Amino acid sequence: MDTIHTILKEMRAVCTHVDKNEYDSFVALLKSDARFFFNGEGRSGLVAKAIAMRLMHSGKTVYVLGETTTPAIQENDILIVLSGSAKTGQTISFSENAFRAGAKVFLITTNKEAVHKPCFTGGMQIPAATKYRHSGEPNTIQPLGNQFDQAAHLILDAAIIDSLSERNSNEEMVKKHTNLE
Repeated sequence: MDTIHTILKEMRAVCTHVDKNEYDSFVALLKSDARFFFNGEGRSGLVAKAIAMRLMHSGKTVYVLGETTTPAIQENDILIVLSGSAKTGQTISFSENAFRAGAKVFLITTNKEAVHKPCFTGGMQIPAATKYRHSGEPNTIQPLGNQFDQAAHLILDAAIIDSLSERNSNEEMVKKHTNLE
């Protein structure tokens, strides 16, 4: 049980140190009447899929890059990219291509400098530890990028909740949940 308490303490420290303006700009982006695309590699990709699913439940049109039914990204679409390092080759390539197509590209990362790359039209830095354990990153008992991925899940889920209107009640979201069980 001590491990759980330590992880919860870490999550509180990381999640409460996200820049309010960056968070608010992400919430505003989620309110857009646009198609949303999500990308991430590894565990960050799994978090991206979980967040994409929840955004779909809220009534948005949502796609995940790499799925066979994902259409071409277009002008005014929104690509949300999760990458702890913001250095993953494929992720950067997708971001640059989406930007060239006229899409808005929003980066969720630990890398504050990467948010300012020309292909990103916005971003949010999550001050979490990465697998590289760079100086200045918080301490963690967790391996690899766990701290970033867990914090991203919590923060992005909270942002979706903050972006919802009254019409997005739990009952309305349940109607969009799978019913083929």
